[in-house]
Amino acid sequence: MGGAWSTISRLGGLADRPTDSDDERQRHRFLLITGAGMSLGGMIWGTLSVLSGLYWPSTIPYGYTIVTAVNFFALWRTKKFAIARTIQVFISLLLPFLFQWSLGGFVSSGAMMIWSMLSLVCSLSFESKRASFGWLIVFLLLTVVSGAIDPYLTPPESFGKNGLGPFSFALNIATVAATVFGITMYMLHLRDLANEQLSRKNEQIARSQHALVHSEKMAALGQLVAGVAHELNTPLGAIGASVGNSATALDQTLDELPSVLAAASAEEVDGLRALLKTSETARTALTSREERSLRSEVEARLTSRSIPEARQVARALVSMGLAADIDRHVPLLRSPRADVLLRSATDLASLRRNNSTIRTAADRAAKIVFALKAYAHPGSVGGEPVPGVLAENLETVLTLYHNQIKHGVELVRDFRDPGLVPARHEELNQVWTNLVHNALQAMNYRGRLELSLVREADLVMVQVADSGPGIPSDVLPRIFEPFYTTKAQGEGSGLGLSISREIIERHRGSISVSSEPGRTVFTVSLPANGTAALTTRADAMAENASAH
Repeated sequence: MGGAWSTISRLGGLADRPTDSDDERQRHRFLLITGAGMSLGGMIWGTLSVLSGLYWPSTIPYGYTIVTAVNFFALWRTKKFAIARTIQVFISLLLPFLFQWSLGGFVSSGAMMIWSMLSLVCSLSFESKRASFGWLIVFLLLTVVSGAIDPYLTPPESFGKNGLGPFSFALNIATVAATVFGITMYMLHLRDLANEQLSRKNEQIARSQHALVHSEKMAALGQLVAGVAHELNTPLGAIGASVGNSATALDQTLDELPSVLAAASAEEVDGLRALLKTSETARTALTSREERSLRSEVEARLTSRSIPEARQVARALVSMGLAADIDRHVPLLRSPRADVLLRSATDLASLRRNNSTIRTAADRAAKIVFALKAYAHPGSVGGEPVPGVLAENLETVLTLYHNQIKHGVELVRDFRDPGLVPARHEELNQVWTNLVHNALQAMNYRGRLELSLVREADLVMVQVADSGPGIPSDVLPRIFEPFYTTKAQGEGSGLGLSISREIIERHRGSISVSSEPGRTVFTVSLPANGTAALTTRADAMAENASAH
C-alpha cells in the first residue's frame, strides 16, 4: 500500500512548483487522483459503448479521457494549476450529463450523472469553497435540465427496450464507490502522515522550548556572574587578609607570650586575662572617622589618668574595642610592663577577631554557593513536582542579586505566607529571576523593590513591584510576546517574560501586570494544590492548539 501512495505522490508532483506549499501540493494530488479515477471509468464506458455499437456516444467517455490526458500534460509543462483545475471540473461535470443524455436518460444510462456528483464532491479537496459552491449551482442546473428533457430522450436501439438496465446502475455505483473509497483511503493516508508530522513537530517544539528555557536560564545566570563573583571575592578576600593577620599575630604571640607570662606577677596576669575577657564581646567594627574620634577621646581620658604613652595605648585599646571601660584596666596600664602586656593582649585579641572574620566570611560564601545550588536544583527529581516553599526560593534569588541590590535599592519583603506548593521549582525559579532582574533593570538599580507572598483561598500569589518609570501603554499589551523587547540590542532576548508565562501556565497559574509611572507590579497566581494542576509541555501545546 505504501508503494501505491508513493506512486500517487510522484504523479501528483507533475504539477508541483518549488514555491508551492504543502497544502497546494496536496490539492494537485487530489485533482490528479480524481481525474485518473474518472478517466478509468470513461475507458470502461467507452469500451462498453463500442461493444454495444454505440460509436458516437462512446466518443464522450473516450473524449473525457483524452482531454484529461492533454490537460494534465499541459499542467505538467506550464504548472498553471488554476487553469487545469477549472478545465477538469468543467468536463467532469458536463460530460457525464451529455453521456447520460446520449444513452437515453436516467434509467437507461444507470444515472450516469452520478459521475458528475463524484467530481463535485472531490472538487472540495482542490477547489476553494466559494468556487465549489459555484460548481454546485452548475450541477443543480444540469440536473434540472436532465429532469426536464428526460421524458423526451430515447435510448439507442442497440440498448434494447430497457437499455442496460440494472447492469448500468450496478456498474456506475460500483465504479463510483470504488473511486470514492480509493480517494477516501488516500485522504486517510494523508491524515496519518499529517499526524506523524505533527507529532514530530510537537516533539521538536517541546525540545526547542526546553532548549529556550535552558538558554534563558543560562543567560540569567550569566547576568548574575559578575555580581556573584564580587560577592564571593569579598568574603574570600576577608578570609585571606585575616589568615595573614592571624599568622603575624600568632608568630608574635609565640615569640613573646611565654617570656611575658614568666616575668609577670599574678596581678598582671589577672589584668591581662580581664583585658582579653572584655575584648571578647567588644564592638570593633568602626568607620575610619569613628575610630579616629574614639582614639582621641580615649587618649584624653588616659592622659587625665597619667597613663604613660597615652597615644599608643589608646590605639591598642580602640583596636580591641576596649574604649568604654578604661578604669578597670588602669592598674595594668600603669604597670612597668604595660607595653609588653598590652602588645600580647593585642595579638591575642587579633587572633580571636580574625577567627571571627573568617567564620563570618566562610558563612557568607557558603550561603552564596548554597543559593546557586538551590537556584539550579531546588529539589525536583526528573522534572516531577515536589513540595517547596516559595519564600525560600525568592530569598535564594535575592541572595544571588545581593550585589546589585545592596548599593542603591530599598528591598521590602512581605511574606505573609511561606507559599508551600508542589511544583517544578527549578522552572519557577526562572520566573522569579526574570521578574527580579527586569525590576532592577527598570529602576536602573536605584529605587524600591517590593516582594510579597500571600495566600487567597486556593491561590498563592507572588507580587514583584518596582519604582521604575513604568511600562508605556502601547508596549504593555506586547510584553509577553516571544522575542519582543524594548531593551537595547544585546541586553535582552525578548524571551524572559514569554517563557515565564509559559512556565506559569503549565502550572495552571496566571501572570498579570499593572503599570503606571513610578510603580509596576507583576502578579503571579499559582494554585495551592499544584500537583493536581500541573500539565506537561505536550498537554500545554495541545490546549493552545485547540484554543487557536
